[in-house]
Amino acid sequence: MKQLIGSLTLGLLVFFISFQFMHEEPSEGTRVLSTSESSQTKAEDEPGQDTIETTSISQTERKPPYNGITPSKIEIPSIQVSAPITKEGLTENGGMEVPDNDKDVGWFEPGTKPGDKGNAVLAGHVDSYKGPAVFFDLDQLKAGDEILIHGEDSTLTFEVKEVVAYPTDEAPINQIFGSSDAPSLNLITCTGLYDREAETHQERLVVYTEVVDQKDA
Repeated sequence: MKQLIGSLTLGLLVFFISFQFMHEEPSEGTRVLSTSESSQTKAEDEPGQDTIETTSISQTERKPPYNGITPSKIEIPSIQVSAPITKEGLTENGGMEVPDNDKDVGWFEPGTKPGDKGNAVLAGHVDSYKGPAVFFDLDQLKAGDEILIHGEDSTLTFEVKEVVAYPTDEAPINQIFGSSDAPSLNLITCTGLYDREAETHQERLVVYTEVVDQKDA
């Protein structure tokens, strides 16, 4: 069960964009909450499944090109999230800035635009002294859930691929913020128990998604 924090300044989500915090291999404390790989493996193991020629065509080759957008709003229907997106940069200490309220979602503007090739990153609070914040139910997302990102001229639809909880200091920064061959979007927030001494939650939640559609506004 999530534990609410005393104020917005406590338990803030901070990811330091620094190689000293990079972990390429998941630690024993990493928890995979949902992944599309398990359903794919199950389908492959089921009897009567024939291999067809189209399996030789890569997923990337079948996808149309997408255009990057400046995000202004996020919608996650499965957990009833609808929130404005603000532009955020780096703190003086090298961390990603986050919104100063519990309603908005922050986009890491120095990074990738949603829809462009690479990892676009959005961050939001899980809770505050008022109660649940915008990403309070983010850990309830499952592989296959849709996330809609609205821009001025178009809307991108992303599909959840994996939901993973990492120990606070062991999130794979390069995997979250680094390069990617696909147009990806990663959502991050806090999760796990709240550590009053450290004034933060014990884990960081990352929702990995990939774009599947783009429509003009």
